[in-house]
Amino acid sequence: MAGNRHQFILGLVIKKMREGGATISAVDGAYAGLFGEKIPLPPTILRHRPDAVGVKQDGRICIGEAKTESDIANNRIYEQLHDFATIELNGKICEVIVGIPKSSEDVFNRSLKRVGLQGNDNIHVLCVPDELIND
Repeated sequence: MAGNRHQFILGLVIKKMREGGATISAVDGAYAGLFGEKIPLPPTILRHRPDAVGVKQDGRICIGEAKTESDIANNRIYEQLHDFATIELNGKICEVIVGIPKSSEDVFNRSLKRVGLQGNDNIHVLCVPDELIND
């Protein structure tokens, strides 16, 4: 089960996905959905299961990922982001929204650059102020 910090960041990522026009279709974590309906787990995309998946009106898939400080140092997340940001689903490259603690932004950006994902137009980073993240 995801920790409170991860879950809080995921909630903000899902909010950002919805604000961008995505209808949430799957979540790996707590998300009540509309009127308390259960939401299914996301499918595995290439080698990884995302935290959240939504679909925009034009059919574009939007993938949400929440990362904590300890996740940022793990090279596995950059493999995930590569998979999610380069796959074409429904005839379109997926949009990826990644939520991270603000204090991890520099390390995250350096790692994105190192793995060749910095400047990728379909990866959007949501930096969450550390003061807001629950323990």
